[in-house]
Amino acid sequence: MQYLQYLAAILTVAPSVILAAPSFAQADSNPYVGVEPHVNKGYATKLEETIAYFNEQNDTLNAARTRTVQKIPTFAWVSTIAAISELKPLISDALAVQSRTGKKQIVQIVIYNLPDRDCSATASDGELHIADDGLRKYKGFIDNIMAELSTEDADKLRFSLILEPDSLGNLITNLNVIKCGNAADAYREATAYAIAKLQRSNIALYLDAAHGGWLGWAANLEPSAKLFAQVLKGAQSINPSAKVRGLAINVSNYNQYVAPVREEFTEWNDSWDERRYLNNLIPHLETAGFPAHFIVDQGRSGKAGIRTSWSQWCNIKNAGFGTRPTADQAVLNNENVDAIVWVKPGGESDGTSDVNAVRYDTNCRSPVAHVPAPEAGEWFNDYVVNLVKNAEPPLSPTYI
Repeated sequence: MQYLQYLAAILTVAPSVILAAPSFAQADSNPYVGVEPHVNKGYATKLEETIAYFNEQNDTLNAARTRTVQKIPTFAWVSTIAAISELKPLISDALAVQSRTGKKQIVQIVIYNLPDRDCSATASDGELHIADDGLRKYKGFIDNIMAELSTEDADKLRFSLILEPDSLGNLITNLNVIKCGNAADAYREATAYAIAKLQRSNIALYLDAAHGGWLGWAANLEPSAKLFAQVLKGAQSINPSAKVRGLAINVSNYNQYVAPVREEFTEWNDSWDERRYLNNLIPHLETAGFPAHFIVDQGRSGKAGIRTSWSQWCNIKNAGFGTRPTADQAVLNNENVDAIVWVKPGGESDGTSDVNAVRYDTNCRSPVAHVPAPEAGEWFNDYVVNLVKNAEPPLSPTYI
C-alpha cells in the first residue's frame, strides 16, 4: 500500500523583471527567470470596489495607485473543491495574454485544502475533515487539479504552485494542540501525495515553510529541514522521480524580506527578517538533502513597526503593500531566492472579528488587529484601502 510505503520512507530519514530564459526543468532552474508572472484578473476585478471608494472620497491619487495594484501579479488560491473549476478560465486567460504579448506566462497558484486545515487556529478551518474521509477526498482533489494542469493549453504555460500554507509548520511547534496531533500523519501523507502527483516539466512546486517568527528560531531550524526532507522522501516512495523546487516563506504574513531595523519583540530570534530566516535555514536544508530555493511573500509587508509580537497574524492594522514581485537579483541579492512574490491577495480577510462566528479566532481581535473584519477570504475593502495608502515603496499612480 502507498500509505505503508510512505511510512516506511519516513522512518528511513531523520511586476517582474524578465531575463534570458534557460531551458526549464522542474526543480532544476529558477522558474521565474525568462517569464512574466500572470496578473490575476479575478483579483483585479475585486479592486474596482477600492477604486470606487477612493473616487467617492475625491482621492484620485490613491484611486490611480489602486489601478497600479490591478496590474501586479498575485497568486490564485484553490482552497475548496469547487474552486478547481476556476483553473480552466485562469489558464485560458493566461494563454490569451501570452499569445497577445509574446511573453511566456507563469501562472501562480496556492493549493490550500488539507483535511483538518489550520489545525492550531480556527479562522481558516476548511471543508475537509479527517473523520469524514477527508484524506481520500483530498487525494481526489489533487487528482482533479492535476487533470486541469495537464491539458494541451496548460502545457503551453509555466506554473508555480505553493502547497498548503500553515500546515507542516504546525508539526514542528503545535503538536500539543489536539487537532494538530491528530492531523499530523494525514498532513504528511496528503502533502507527500500532492508532491508525487503534481509532477510535470512546466510545474515548480514550493512547500510552505511558514516564516522566521515561527520556524526561524534556532531550535526549530533543523527539525523543520528534516520534516521537509521526510515529506519529499514520502512523495518519492509513491513517485520515484518526484521533485520540488524549494520553499515558500512568509505566506500571508507581514515580515519584511529585509527589515530596516530590528524590532524589540524579535530580540531572541536571529531570524528577525525573512532573508535572515532563509539564510539560517539553508545549511540545515542542505544537510537534510532538500532543495534550498525560496520564494518570499511580500504582498503585505511594506510597513515595519505594526506588531508587538510574532504571534499577531490577523488583519494587522496599518499594513501596506510591500516590495513588488521580482526575480531581479539586484533586489533579491541572494542566489537561493527565486523571486519576491505576492501570495496573499491584499484585501482578502485573514479572519472574522465576530466573536459569535464559528471560525472566530481571538487573534482577530488582538490590540493590533483591524476591527471589524469579515470571514477569512472575504473581501475587506477597508483593509485594502490602508494597504494602498501605506504601501512601501509608495505605489506609482496609473491614471486613465
